[in-house]
Amino acid sequence: MKKFFAFSLCLFAAVALFAQPQGPKPDENQRKRDFERIQAEKIAFITQELDLTPEEAQVFWPVYNQCWKEVLASHKKMMDAFGEFRGKKTDELSEKEVEAKLDAYIQASKASNQVMVDWYPKFKKVLPIRKVAKLYQAEEAFQQRMINNLRKHSQQKPSQGPPTREGRDRK
Repeated sequence: MKKFFAFSLCLFAAVALFAQPQGPKPDENQRKRDFERIQAEKIAFITQELDLTPEEAQVFWPVYNQCWKEVLASHKKMMDAFGEFRGKKTDELSEKEVEAKLDAYIQASKASNQVMVDWYPKFKKVLPIRKVAKLYQAEEAFQQRMINNLRKHSQQKPSQGPPTREGRDRK
């Protein structure tokens, strides 16, 4: 379950990183498009990895989508709780205030991880156990793919940016 939390964190980081253009800040529409693009990639990846029959897909995707909504909501709560004690704000708070905010973050983190634990029996009701296992494997593999993409993106020199048509023509 910790890996699923790490996956959701990486997914949000990927959205944030890929949404950063070379120029001014992206608008909310661009971030939404980037998030939707990553979600579409994830759905395609899971679909391929699970090799769902049409009948399985019909019952699986509504269950998975509801689970994912809960994951996103719980992750948002966790990140909001984290924002309450990070940075210089911590130095301005009393020990008891810092502890209370940190406790709230830890509880939100536990709740975020608990979502996939709670959804496991629901997945077992709609898929054969081998495909449930493949689902968790696919989640892990997609997480690794996102991490690798982030690494590649962060290793690019800031001045590089994406290749231009002129740059390709000169080679």
